[in-house]
Amino acid sequence: MAETDGIKQRKALLTTNQQIEHLKSKGVTFKLCSEKDAAEYLANHTYFFKIAAYRILFEKRIGGQYDGQYVNLDFGHLKALASLDRDLRYALLPLTLDVEHAARTKLVCITTERNNEDGYTIARDYMASLNHSERRRREGEISMMSRDLFCGDLVRKYGSPADMPIWVLMELFSFGSFIDLYLYCAERWGNEEMRHEHYMLRQAKSVRNACAHSSDMLNGIAVVDTTVGTDSAVLSALAQAGISHRVRTGRMRNPRIRQIVTLMYLHTKLVPEGSGKRKAASDLVNLKKQLSETADLAPSNDIIRSCAAFLTKVIDSWFR
Repeated sequence: MAETDGIKQRKALLTTNQQIEHLKSKGVTFKLCSEKDAAEYLANHTYFFKIAAYRILFEKRIGGQYDGQYVNLDFGHLKALASLDRDLRYALLPLTLDVEHAARTKLVCITTERNNEDGYTIARDYMASLNHSERRRREGEISMMSRDLFCGDLVRKYGSPADMPIWVLMELFSFGSFIDLYLYCAERWGNEEMRHEHYMLRQAKSVRNACAHSSDMLNGIAVVDTTVGTDSAVLSALAQAGISHRVRTGRMRNPRIRQIVTLMYLHTKLVPEGSGKRKAASDLVNLKKQLSETADLAPSNDIIRSCAAFLTKVIDSWFR
């Protein structure tokens, strides 16, 4: 974004018709979706900032008369990607809830099976292990729930987090705080499997937040970031699914794809057979149709097509 004297240039507030004219000036066509339908869509179904975010997946011309304009980008592509993104969020959010519940259930199960745990000492020790600021943050998180219609009675009954049994403490904790507790228990018990799962749960949490806040997810599938590696168990599972080394390493260099696939893997490992498993499989099978249709709509876009093919392969292999 251009700057003047250190101040970022402000974007103009455009009317719906001005938004369409702006897109046209950037080379966006309206063959798959008419200008009239696009105006109705922008006015009643979404907003310009959100749908325009998918432009980043398309190449721009360099040099010449049309320098800076998008190549083979139609408004219909943006609309299809927004629809696919919505369906992706709707399919993934239940998976994050299933994984969170399964992890909480596992933690309680292990606690009750250990002879040297009474459920209270571990909560007290966990709170004592935190530094001052973290302890205050956890206490504040729970204190704020004292008037909550769903959990307030638990806070009023037990009071301080240090006085709660672990099954009450984690009932009140946010997903992020629970994951921190999960790691504490893993280290307390020397449980390598749980420590391993803790890192994957953090990936699942990021997906949960994106889904719950209706964040665009697909607009970032072209980014490459190798600062965070993919879990070895996830890579092994992808290899067993018949995905080549080149494809799996290439796709998993993208942070968003890595988090989505890690969530899917966790679901296959933590969530037991039952209605949750069947519902997830049903939702993801329906998602495959949208992936295919969107990819077919943009046959010249390798990013969209390769991403759709990769996710379809993962779904076929892990959710039958």
